[in-house]
Amino acid sequence: MKMKRLATLLSLAAAVSLSVSGRAKADYSYSTGILITSVNGVPIPIVSQTNTATVGGTTVTLLPITRAGFTVPSTNTLNIGDIMVTTTTVSPAADTFTIGYIDGLRLVNNGSPGIPATGTFFLTGTLTFNGINTLSGTITNVYTGATSAQGPLGGVTFSGAVTNFTGPTVNGGNGNFGGIINASAVPEPVSILMLGMGLGGVGLVGFRKRRAQA
Repeated sequence: MKMKRLATLLSLAAAVSLSVSGRAKADYSYSTGILITSVNGVPIPIVSQTNTATVGGTTVTLLPITRAGFTVPSTNTLNIGDIMVTTTTVSPAADTFTIGYIDGLRLVNNGSPGIPATGTFFLTGTLTFNGINTLSGTITNVYTGATSAQGPLGGVTFSGAVTNFTGPTVNGGNGNFGGIINASAVPEPVSILMLGMGLGGVGLVGFRKRRAQA
């Protein structure tokens, strides 16, 4: 009887080990594509949208991001776009304007557990540039649409939220849009089956032992 119980417990341990190792194999990546959709509230036709706009002597460039090598399960910082601002406008003159944008985040689950799959989440917002010249200026951002999402993708549950904005330095370092992304895998079917067999075996051993004592 002891040998049977030992075999059952070993089977259970193997199932748990397989489930954990299966989760560790999973990985994902993402990339973004960001476009300027309006300047000072005036829409830009889709066919003419780019990631750069110039108002007065100030040029704004929104830069896409590609990241890879994330593992599941995990929680990671999400950077969905950089912003660069340069200007030739000299004080006391200054440029003040707004820019609307759309950013598409393309998330890829590379599989195991689960299967390779791709999903896209769109983020929109408005950037306000106030008093921009070679000496000063402020840049703020307001997200105007949904900033979070959650759901399954190829057997992995992803959830994320974009809540951060770090403004750039005019004629200096880039700023960025960012947040957090979480990823958790479900056990592979074979892991679930083996785990069920292991638990069932433990119960069967216990039942037989109680019956022998009766």
